[in-house]
Amino acid sequence: MNLSLGLFILLSVLFTSLLSGILGMAGGMVLMGVLTWILPVPQAMLLHATSQFFANGSRAFIHRKHIHTKSTRYYLMGLALSFAAFCLITFVPDKIVVFTLLGSGPFLPLLFRGKIKFDFTKPAQAFFCGVIVTCFQLTAGVSGPLLDMFFQKIDMTRHQVVATKAFTQAISHVVKFVYFGAIIPAAMGATEWLPFWIYLVIIPTAVIGSDLAKHILNRITDKQFYKATQWLLWFIGVVYLVKAAFLLKGGS
Repeated sequence: MNLSLGLFILLSVLFTSLLSGILGMAGGMVLMGVLTWILPVPQAMLLHATSQFFANGSRAFIHRKHIHTKSTRYYLMGLALSFAAFCLITFVPDKIVVFTLLGSGPFLPLLFRGKIKFDFTKPAQAFFCGVIVTCFQLTAGVSGPLLDMFFQKIDMTRHQVVATKAFTQAISHVVKFVYFGAIIPAAMGATEWLPFWIYLVIIPTAVIGSDLAKHILNRITDKQFYKATQWLLWFIGVVYLVKAAFLLKGGS
């Protein structure tokens, strides 16, 4: 890895960590797309997992008193079930699959709008959330749009939303790192790792982004928070679907 590529990755980590710290999501989706654009999928998954664990983990720590701990337990049960299933099938997505899922993710909630009311505060729905979010995490690399379905117009403040989503996502990224860093190499052969220094440098970069974001989060309203999240996700989704179409056309 040359210096310019490493610097580009670090700047991407800083910007996306700042973005996620403000909106509770979107940053990881942007970063996964950037990394998949320039790196092989397993490398992108590992680097993304490292960055987003510390970005989400630091954000969860900053807002730790706001985490909705009761429902989080059921989420973790669903996560464990999905992880066990993927360990059995050892599936590795290609770039077309990653960009297609990244692009379609923001639009999936539209299929359920007005039909099903998702609510993370309900135990059964928190468990289901853990199942489907982990599936997306191990195929698309991110699961923010799906996770967000369970946090729309529920009895939580923006600080509770950011804290709870950050904690659940931090755990999901640990699972992703273990899957692509240990399970897949053991089943399909060694994964080529990026230089060790890039993993070390992105950790403080991700934490700095999260810390800067808290000052902006305190200045916006709950209404601005929810509206900005949705429009940004739709825009990013369109970009990724176009990228997937170009890859599919080139592959054929």
